[in-house]
Amino acid sequence: MRAALLLAAVLFAAPRAHAEAGRSAAAFLKRALGARAAAMGGAGTALVDPGPGAPQFNPGGLARVARPSLTSAYLNGYGGVTHGYAAYAHPLPYGVLGTGLLYFNAGDIGLNLSDGTKRTVTSEEDLAWTLSYAVPLPFGVSVGGSYRFLRMELAETASAVSHQGDAGALWRTPVKGLSLGAALQYWGPDIVFEEAGDPPPKTFRYGAALRLPDIDAAKVDPTVDLAAFDMTVAGDVVQTVFESPYQRLGVELGLTPSLMSRIALRFGWVFNRFAEGFTLGAGFKTGRYTFDFGHGDTKTMKGLTSASFTVEF
Repeated sequence: MRAALLLAAVLFAAPRAHAEAGRSAAAFLKRALGARAAAMGGAGTALVDPGPGAPQFNPGGLARVARPSLTSAYLNGYGGVTHGYAAYAHPLPYGVLGTGLLYFNAGDIGLNLSDGTKRTVTSEEDLAWTLSYAVPLPFGVSVGGSYRFLRMELAETASAVSHQGDAGALWRTPVKGLSLGAALQYWGPDIVFEEAGDPPPKTFRYGAALRLPDIDAAKVDPTVDLAAFDMTVAGDVVQTVFESPYQRLGVELGLTPSLMSRIALRFGWVFNRFAEGFTLGAGFKTGRYTFDFGHGDTKTMKGLTSASFTVEF
């Protein structure tokens, strides 16, 4: 009970104000691309098994990767924009090394030039490469950091590059199943196009996750065709520069049918965000392979659909 109360306190500790209009650049970096976390409302800061995509939320979580792993994700966003993401994590004798590549395309727009020429160009096309490293420490703590190289191009005419850094920590507390996490993301100088520039979306996020003890379904009801049942609840508070803090909440229900692989059902909610709301999704794991799907519904715009695939070597 105390663990559940702590999770609720972490989630709602920040002021519940509506988000303000952001004044930072490269907002696409903040989008949750892994379908698992996306289906859980983007609450991934304190998850203890995030896989090679951990640096999206908390580079400290990368230290929990036990086997070489590769993940890829695709997201179809608002107005037809698309995101692609691939990441690889490799455990070393002490620590885990990871790298990731993010691609963003905002779709096409029509230009009417001063000389009367009309043509269609890509409104925005960006690429971000990340190199991360995380190490385990005593008492269930792990810490990590990331370096990010970002290149942005607007209307195929103006471009900018940026160098950023992230840092994060994850703590598996003495309370069984409870973990806490915190991260600083996208810290670096202004992103400058020609002479004008805006800061990157510098973000501080912290959260908690509680995995309830696995239940032996056969002991509860021998007629149920389930070998095990598990449940994880996660909550994050996210604060981006020039914006009000907001909360993310997610739940995962894990089902292990007899003689079959694990199936996960997920749902979540993003609070106090104009363009985000309810999320849901599912996942299926068989052997070394995991398939995940996520969908986010909104009140005003077309929903977000994401899919990801992970393989362990």
